[in-house]
Amino acid sequence: MRVVLPSVEYVVPGLRLAPRPASLEGKVVGFIDGWGRRNLDGTLGMYPLMEVFWEELRSKYNLKDYVWLKKPNISEPVPAELLEDFLARVDLVVNGEGA
Repeated sequence: MRVVLPSVEYVVPGLRLAPRPASLEGKVVGFIDGWGRRNLDGTLGMYPLMEVFWEELRSKYNLKDYVWLKKPNISEPVPAELLEDFLARVDLVVNGEGA
């Protein structure tokens, strides 16, 4: 797996990319997951592709930790209060998955 941090500025009126950290050293990565996965014990777990992505990031960078958020409803935005709490706990966010 190759991790690429976008460095191109896309020009779309009214939209811009979120700021990129200069380094991932000591960062907490947040994952917003719409799908999740049902574990054998019935609990919800991280979508498998996100797990692989986390493991790859962790093996290459000195990350502090991760926070995983399963969206309450895949077809709706994360509720504001839930999102605020989540964002207060992370340094950067991976949103969605490329399945």
